[in-house]
Amino acid sequence: MAENFLTPVIESLVHLLTNEVQSYKGVRRKVECLKRELEVIQCLLKDADAKSDRGELSDAVTSWVKQLREEADHTEDVIDEYRRHVAQSTADKRGFVGFLSKVSHQIKAVKSRYPIASQIRIINESLRRIKDEGLAYGLSQSLGLQSSSRENMYMEEHDPRLGSLFIVENDEYVNVPSIQEELRRSLVEGASTRTVTSIVGQGGIGKTTLVKKVSDEVKHNFDCHAWIDVSQSYDVKKLLKIMIQQLCEIAECTSTSAREHSTIQGLITPLRQYLQAKRYLVVFDDVWNANFWEVMKHALPSNNKGSRIIITTRNSTIAATCKESPFDTIQELEIWSQDMAWKLFCKRAFRYEFGSPCPQELENLSHKIVSKCQGLPLTIGTVAGLLSRKRKVQFEWQRVLDNLDSEFKTNPELTRITKILSLSYHNLPYHLKSCLLYFGIFPEDYNISCDRMYELWISEGLVKASGNKTLKDVAKEYLNELIGRNLVVFEIYYGALPYCRTHDLMREFIYSRANDLCFCRVLDGKNLIFGGKSRCLSIRGSMRNFSETIKEYSSVRSVFLFNFNDDLISNMSSLVTLLQTCKLLKVLDFEGAHLDYLPEEIGYLFHLRYLNLKHTKIKVIPKCIGKLYNLQSLNLMFTLVQILPKTIGKLHNLQNLNLKLTSVQELPVEINKLRNLRHISSFFKDRTNRNISVHGTNLGVKIQEGFGYLENLETLEYVEVHPSGVVSFINDLEKLMKLKALGLLKLTTETSRAICAANAKNFNHLEHLYLATTNEDYILDVEPLSEYPPLQLQRLNLIGQLKELPRWISELWNLQALVLSVSRLTEDPLKYLKHLPNLMSLRLRQSYEGDQLHFEEGGFQKLKDLSLVKLEELKLVKMDRGTLPLLKTLSIGSCTLMEEIPAGIQHLRNLKEFKIQDMAREFVVRMQPNGGLDYPKIQHIPMVQTL
Repeated sequence: MAENFLTPVIESLVHLLTNEVQSYKGVRRKVECLKRELEVIQCLLKDADAKSDRGELSDAVTSWVKQLREEADHTEDVIDEYRRHVAQSTADKRGFVGFLSKVSHQIKAVKSRYPIASQIRIINESLRRIKDEGLAYGLSQSLGLQSSSRENMYMEEHDPRLGSLFIVENDEYVNVPSIQEELRRSLVEGASTRTVTSIVGQGGIGKTTLVKKVSDEVKHNFDCHAWIDVSQSYDVKKLLKIMIQQLCEIAECTSTSAREHSTIQGLITPLRQYLQAKRYLVVFDDVWNANFWEVMKHALPSNNKGSRIIITTRNSTIAATCKESPFDTIQELEIWSQDMAWKLFCKRAFRYEFGSPCPQELENLSHKIVSKCQGLPLTIGTVAGLLSRKRKVQFEWQRVLDNLDSEFKTNPELTRITKILSLSYHNLPYHLKSCLLYFGIFPEDYNISCDRMYELWISEGLVKASGNKTLKDVAKEYLNELIGRNLVVFEIYYGALPYCRTHDLMREFIYSRANDLCFCRVLDGKNLIFGGKSRCLSIRGSMRNFSETIKEYSSVRSVFLFNFNDDLISNMSSLVTLLQTCKLLKVLDFEGAHLDYLPEEIGYLFHLRYLNLKHTKIKVIPKCIGKLYNLQSLNLMFTLVQILPKTIGKLHNLQNLNLKLTSVQELPVEINKLRNLRHISSFFKDRTNRNISVHGTNLGVKIQEGFGYLENLETLEYVEVHPSGVVSFINDLEKLMKLKALGLLKLTTETSRAICAANAKNFNHLEHLYLATTNEDYILDVEPLSEYPPLQLQRLNLIGQLKELPRWISELWNLQALVLSVSRLTEDPLKYLKHLPNLMSLRLRQSYEGDQLHFEEGGFQKLKDLSLVKLEELKLVKMDRGTLPLLKTLSIGSCTLMEEIPAGIQHLRNLKEFKIQDMAREFVVRMQPNGGLDYPKIQHIPMVQTL
């Protein structure tokens, strides 16, 4: 992939031209020539990628790409070795020693230009040869355009989704009553105006099958109907002609002139005229391009005849662009429940058996196989179909389960699933392909913090600057697009912490693709799981005897350790050898490793940008960390670090300092020298004194006066505010114009009001605000923000007593998560929160002293997570029909006066999880298979028990 391994090399050359070789004309010319060669080759690589996507990549071109990768790696090594050599020769020294060092550097610099000039000359010659070979193989920048017709033909002749259009037997389809009925009703009832219904979901979720079944049932209600397969490669004129053939049966629309017209306008005009007087139903299946609807909508008049349009797509952004009126709807399909998956599996696997039973001896294996299918009906049906022709004996089914991953790659019946998933990958822009493949570094079922992924992408050079946006903002856009394309699963934990991961089947595809492209190498101890020679190394479980083969990995730039135990401590020599050998490392991720100290050899890593020590046992950071001049991200969250060395002030390129749940209580004043620092995040737990903070036992850190010099700071959380220093604190805070996240602890009534009053305007660009008082007796005074509400807020945590709910909260249209704790409100806060259009998580803890909460009809349309804890006066919760339509999790705890299940809870059709804790009664609640509560079966048992 061009974007994967050439872009970082080109960027290194730009840095070299800008900062290192400006005064050496001979070297500069060679570097500029090398940069031009790589940019031309990058175009050839994109064409090679296009051929690979279509399965047309020859062995010769594959070999060519491999040679190019090796030469690109060699080029990057030469550049980085040179920069490391120069940096070491210009080490910071003072006095006469410093003077001698500068003179020595000048001499060394003159000498050093000769070897790099010679090496770049050799690289240039090699790249010219490789470029000529690429041109000889037929790679050119125009190839992608010339091959579009072949790609379209390939898609049409080998479309793996074809089976979704035909349900061979009725009992092979499992009804989804709520979704089917909602879609059916939207087609035959409702507004007379033309409406568009978009069905969104990942590949294999059953969009086509669902729409085909429902549209076949209702199409007799329409004067004419059409089913149009769009796919990735489409020709608008060809699709318009197909629509004419399916919709029009009379002369004015099916005339030769209309069928053979050469322009889009010439085709749209007669079609539009014909449909003006008709009630029509049109399905556009598998739409990949937002521009498609911008053209096609002109052919479909809004004629007040009750016409209907259905669009299926994997991309939620496309669905949003097709929504043009209040009557248009978007229906997102989720993975099937275990019950639905089991029904489909049994119907397919035992379709030749009377009554479709599952033999008792196969039930355990069958459930494991169904779980492997991850709720995707396409996968469930296909795997079950394969098993239907197997003998109904345990060892046969165990063999299928054990080899299911490899079967997806080799079995002709199952490879179509992989092809369907691959369509989404091949449709990605180049820069997003690398970002998606990055998920292959992580183990199965691994939830990745979104912030962690952002920093890794940035450190690896996968995120490109765009206008005035920060790199993190761009990284968020990348992840949002992957989520919108249903390639990545996004979840929010505890109402505020975003995590991401991939579906199991998509992960297997990523592993396969990463292996083919040598994107990363994955080791389990000494055993290679997948991957050839690569710049990224993912080690899982053990480093035992790793030093014996370390030389194989000398060119590695990124190292990840996963699922480690105390074995790492006993094999510290392997880690030391790794650091000594891989001196060009840029990323070190030790999260979760049982590591109790950091070797001094870490100081060798001049190019290190990202160091993650989260959840390690490290207590002391060595002084040699001051040598890591290019460090951008340092994560010490959940470590035992107590003291930061003063040499941390030498990390001039440090951008991210995460000290959450360390033992650090005070940041050294040297932190204020780090002008490139973008993120400071820290708090720790004091388990000895539960009265220190109202939000449990979390404590912030003290930050020294002068932090206002950190002009690039985007995150400052969680720091303590002391009344004696509030004036200087406010002065420093006012200088942080780029701040996006702010967390302040130990506030009093006076300090909270002073800070809000002085920074109201600056808070307007905050995305996360966390404010907590010293104890429950202080009032958190945020009223000054009413003049300039922080309208960009996405997360808001107010921990402390409030006089009343701030009315400006109801204006926060971007708010996604709200936590109110120990607020002691006497007025129902829901009436001010119910119309927040993007609120997904609401947590109320000791925040309301009334006896009733009322979720009114039409309110909380996006809320998915609701938690009501320690509302000690609460007796009744009412939920009207039409409220909380998307609620998935409901948690009620320590509301001791409540004796009944919330009235109206049976209307919550999407509720998946209901937790009740520490109540006066035990509530036994049975969930329906498709979500929602089986309300008639709710029982009240007078016991105190946690479910």
